Amino acid sequence: MKEPAREPSRELSPVARRERLLVREVEDELVVYDLESHRAHSLSRAAALIWRHCDGRTTVAELAALLHRELDAAPDETVVWMALRRLGKAHLLRDPVTVPSQAVSCSRRELTRRMAVLGGLAFVSSILVPEPVQAQSACRPDGAACISSTQCCSGCCRLIGSGLECRPGAGGCV
Repeated sequence: MKEPAREPSRELSPVARRERLLVREVEDELVVYDLESHRAHSLSRAAALIWRHCDGRTTVAELAALLHRELDAAPDETVVWMALRRLGKAHLLRDPVTVPSQAVSCSRRELTRRMAVLGGLAFVSSILVPEPVQAQSACRPDGAACISSTQCCSGCCRLIGSGLECRPGAGGCV
């Protein structure tokens, strides 16, 4: 006898990427630094819980139940799908996740409300971290306050309004 088809949300068991990452807990968040892309990702409690349990065996439905147990949130697969999508965009999953269209059937306003209940809209926030050689640079970017052209990356400190700013261009450098 043929086994009945299962819903896609019940079959998908995502796998978190663990290679070449530095992971640290900072207060209620998890900070994951990607050694390959030089990006730092801040995961909310909900996103961190989901990411830590992406072991290739835990399904989306089980992740939703886990959020319910651990964070006292509604067992909502839509929220899990959105977190998985953001984790995938941050390259914190081994394979990208395609969110089934039926998985996110609520309005944007409703989804925003659901996510806010779990501790914020930004499940995963990412920033590019400069490499050490860039971080050591003493020059300031265009628009930054300065006192001489040696401080400016453009090599030109100009009088703008009542102050000095780094601005590229010919002549007029201080």
